[in-house]
Amino acid sequence: MIPARFAANLDWLYTEHAYLDRPAAARADGFAAVELQQPHLHDPAALKAALAGLTVQLINAPAGDWASGERGFAALPGQEATFRETTLRGLDLALRLGAKRVHLLSGLADDTPEHRDTWLHNLRWAAEQSPLPLTVEPINRRDMPGYFLHTQAQALALIDALASPRVQLQLDLYHCRVTEGVSLSHLSRALDLGVLGHVQVAGVQERHEPGGDEFRDELALLDARGWPGGVGLEYRPRADTTAGLAWLNPAAR
Repeated sequence: MIPARFAANLDWLYTEHAYLDRPAAARADGFAAVELQQPHLHDPAALKAALAGLTVQLINAPAGDWASGERGFAALPGQEATFRETTLRGLDLALRLGAKRVHLLSGLADDTPEHRDTWLHNLRWAAEQSPLPLTVEPINRRDMPGYFLHTQAQALALIDALASPRVQLQLDLYHCRVTEGVSLSHLSRALDLGVLGHVQVAGVQERHEPGGDEFRDELALLDARGWPGGVGLEYRPRADTTAGLAWLNPAAR
């Protein structure tokens, strides 16, 4: 049985199956929860039916035309209307699917006062509209060159400036380690500040399954602190998804 804390990211795992067949594959492997990166690309009614019995820990709001390089709009001056439209679409779908929170992507932008002010303005508006917690995620610039929100300190400073309990940190331990070199201290800091909304993991070397003890201390810290949130598995399986889940054996942690 998969520990209840873990959520299969259905855009990264089970890609050997058609998208609407992935929830069933996750259930068969013992997952009780999933997360969804691009659920808006699928029929909402069909997706809701496929997800029956699973907790949807998180979905992304639409981030634009991914193929053409768009990665969200929160920090982009002049794109406020697009940010609002995609945020409302994401919230609507989240409510239809029973999702617990929505991730709003920041977009490709330099970390300048203008972009920070735009981000803060947009996230304040989103927090006022949302009945659900919203998450923001620092993403490493090796994998996503030019992404606005890319360090933990930057994210925490902006969340502090917002001062809204509705906006939380999505801490991907993979992105954190690529950017910062370490992740345990940053996770501890987010827990201390009470801003941690969601966690994700992937093996740092090649973004495959984590090694059995790669995030042992981080997962133990979440357990020790009684943190109630989910841990999304956002990695690229080396081969068959099911075979690669062996690292989740509690004995390996």
